[in-house]
Amino acid sequence: MSDPAGDDMLALVAVDPARAAALATTAIARSGDPVGLSYAHQALGIVLRDRGDIDLALIHLRTARGLARGTDPDRSADVRATLGVALALRGRPVAALRELDDAVREATPSGAVRAKALMRRAHVLATLGRHADAIADLQVAVPEFRRAGDEVWQARALNLRAHVEILRADFAVAERDLVDADALFTRHDQHLEMLHVRNNLALIRFFKGDVPAALTAFAELSEQYTARGDPQFYLALDRARVLLVAGLSDEAVAIVESAAAWTSTRPRSRAELLVMRASARLGQGRPEDALADATAARRLFARQQREWWRIRADLVALRARIELGRGSRRAAVALADSLADERTEEGVLAHLLAGRELAALDPAGASAYLSRAARGRQRGNPLSRSTAWLAHALDLEVQGRPRVLQAVGHGLDALAEHRASLGSPELRALTAIHSADLSALAARHALPRGPRALVHWSDRGRAASLSEPVAAPQDPVIDGHLATIRGLSHRIGEERDPAKIQVLERERTQQERAVRLAWAATSGTGGRATTASPAELVEHLGDRILVQIVNVDGILRAVVVRDGRWRTVEVGPLDFAHRAMDRALYGLRSATRGRPVDLDALARRLESAVLGPVVRLLPPDRPVVLSPPAAFLGAPWGLLPALHDRPVALTPSATAWVRAHGAVPPSRRAVFVAGPGLPTGGAEVASIAALSSAATSLVGDDSTVPRVLSALDGAGLAHIAAHGLFRSESPMFSSLNLADGPLTVDDIHRLEHPPHRIVLPACRSGVVAAIGGQDVVGFASALLTQGTAGVIASIADVDDAATVQVMLDLHAGLARGLRLDEALAGARRAAYDDPVKHATAVLFAAMGAA
Repeated sequence: MSDPAGDDMLALVAVDPARAAALATTAIARSGDPVGLSYAHQALGIVLRDRGDIDLALIHLRTARGLARGTDPDRSADVRATLGVALALRGRPVAALRELDDAVREATPSGAVRAKALMRRAHVLATLGRHADAIADLQVAVPEFRRAGDEVWQARALNLRAHVEILRADFAVAERDLVDADALFTRHDQHLEMLHVRNNLALIRFFKGDVPAALTAFAELSEQYTARGDPQFYLALDRARVLLVAGLSDEAVAIVESAAAWTSTRPRSRAELLVMRASARLGQGRPEDALADATAARRLFARQQREWWRIRADLVALRARIELGRGSRRAAVALADSLADERTEEGVLAHLLAGRELAALDPAGASAYLSRAARGRQRGNPLSRSTAWLAHALDLEVQGRPRVLQAVGHGLDALAEHRASLGSPELRALTAIHSADLSALAARHALPRGPRALVHWSDRGRAASLSEPVAAPQDPVIDGHLATIRGLSHRIGEERDPAKIQVLERERTQQERAVRLAWAATSGTGGRATTASPAELVEHLGDRILVQIVNVDGILRAVVVRDGRWRTVEVGPLDFAHRAMDRALYGLRSATRGRPVDLDALARRLESAVLGPVVRLLPPDRPVVLSPPAAFLGAPWGLLPALHDRPVALTPSATAWVRAHGAVPPSRRAVFVAGPGLPTGGAEVASIAALSSAATSLVGDDSTVPRVLSALDGAGLAHIAAHGLFRSESPMFSSLNLADGPLTVDDIHRLEHPPHRIVLPACRSGVVAAIGGQDVVGFASALLTQGTAGVIASIADVDDAATVQVMLDLHAGLARGLRLDEALAGARRAAYDDPVKHATAVLFAAMGAA
């Protein structure tokens, strides 16, 4: 017994839920026939369900079921199916499926109502992880809607089927369904449901590996949903997942937590939020918190009988336990077995974890799981393929078979493909998190093949984000955010009230997050650099000696390339080198403050830890190109007795140095800048500017960010004396303080032609954040990425007055035609007899090749 007015009211729910609720409330108040009232209570129940008031929704839907009982089988079936969905949302899957099964049986065979009941049951089955059963229902529902001529419900069924196919990693089928659904929704002006389709299309872009396109689509969808007053919890989860894969864990946590209040009355959604937050907290390096969230999610999923989701929570919990050193072979194997039939990324990861847990004690058992994980190496997005190639390489290793390096190479190629798709320098660097295991395998298996192989394979993973310039997006919205950030930073510097500073810092963080998200949505050029060949490297070195230090399973090894001859030597334990570096930096910081420190003893200890027998392979006075692991780019190499008096050029990789060595100065023009608030007033700037015949000086109020950037573009030499700030929590916003606010790493990427050589005397201007042990982000590394051939920068806090003297000595050498590393070596020698000046001088490094 159909009621046209009631059918119209239900149709209105998807288009204008507020109006539908008002009409339903009016109809209930007027009372009337049971059929009409059942429609009104059903419509109001759906609106309340979608708003999150599940308990009140259940009251109205149960009332609708009672009113519909005995009137018409299709009317009763439709209400029961709606009630079943609400019960599932309340976390009662058994009761939900009971109602849905009854609805399917009660409805007229081959009718639209039965098709709706099948579709709703498919929705519940999908949330329970019973994807094959959901697809089976939808395979019946879609043609039934088509035969009935109900195009809106046909589109809904197609969209749901596509979503389930996405979960099954069948993206081609899903995309066809979504294209058809979008056309049908568009024809009937179903604008809200068109957004649901486009959400699924964005997910497919993500799973295919196009992270920037997915982030762009999700940002646009978020604006559109917000404009409609619809928060869309699942959009937030999808967006967080993409951010997490991109490496932006803090942003992922923020988006997930912004949706937390919405889940307070939705147990099902609460469980999904917890498991996503657990994954994001793992990305933040918080395994204890991740384990707590995953455990809580597991309890909820088990209570809701959602086995597929419970397994996902177990996977996150296992990863957290492994990071905490509490992994379990039994748990890893059981988890992998439960995902044995899945072709998803989770299935690949679970089998990889099981294989790694078994490798030490049961190589044959490990191989069985690793080989299953490796089946994914020819499908999926680049990150997923790289994981599968890692599994294949490990499988070859545990079996003692050859071609491990070939498998590692394919994995690194997949990561290079992913990196090339990214326009954000931060995201490009964060790719190193995914390459750490591959790089460790490469070093282990390259070592027996000789020094050329060790340099080649260590360079494959090192500083890959520096391989080509990355232009900042030309976006007035981003420009507005950056202008606001400068203004806030200026106010923070002048504010004295701690409470107000806190408020300003929170606001600045929000603005910075907006810039990072805009950067993340920028696509890359698709370019992929090659590693320098041994012959190319030897040709560029000339009389220089390359010392490339590589971590091989916790032991530092050094490759020394001198006069075309290659040699590998063992240096010593990695942890010993870290401790020696930390002690040397602490001692130098004390010395710059005038405290008595035995720097010679610290220097000998550090030299033994990071160079060891390499010292005997370095003839006096020969310049050295030094390429250490990323964590040791911040070591005071100039302090070492074997390096103190000679030119030393620091580089993230041999390939990066070759690229810098081939750079050509765009001009002979020099730029000298003195920012505000310097204790010395930028005393060296006038003196060093006098040494150049083509100099531009920007001092005091003239040293604004726009004017400085304009002057830097195309300069042959630049010197910026300004307070520096390294932001370890957000390296892209490390900065130099100028008259109108900070000059940030982001600004460096806006230079079309960065200065050929630049001197940055600010404290910590050369500090970089090491990413995954392989890549770096920071002010100096941004300049090298953009094409600057050489940078002088400090790796710690330095004494201001002593820095002036060191800079004068440095520029005197540059005026004589010396390279940066040669001029800095001269400044170190000149400072030796003054303890404060000497400590300051050795805390500067020459990076690059100019």
